[in-house]
Amino acid sequence: MKVAIATQDLTHVDAHLGWARHLLLFDVTAEGYRYMGTRAFRQGLAQDGDHDKLAPRLRALRGCRMVFVVDVGPEGEAGLARAKVVPMRAYAGQPIVNALDALRDGLRRNPRGWLRREQQRERLRRP
Repeated sequence: MKVAIATQDLTHVDAHLGWARHLLLFDVTAEGYRYMGTRAFRQGLAQDGDHDKLAPRLRALRGCRMVFVVDVGPEGEAGLARAKVVPMRAYAGQPIVNALDALRDGLRRNPRGWLRREQQRERLRRP
């Protein structure tokens, strides 16, 4: 499952989606996770009411099923819903590795709800 981490410092889940300096992309499975790249943003790094800054961040999330964030505003929530990306706020302020480990461990156990459906979709996509 492809996921993103909204981060300012590249080590913690420490950014609001709308003004994240970086989105780190990972592929997470029950076996582990693999770094897939970083999307860096130079503009729109402050809370200023400018919703145009969301478009490049939402484009960077294409193919992702989840994004770990500190928070998401109403416009961002709507964009994530359209893209079918679930915002995960539970790991705000924590090291990125904690969020990735928790997701990996959740996939190892008997996942429920949308996480189970996503895991089944991933199995069908992979050879």
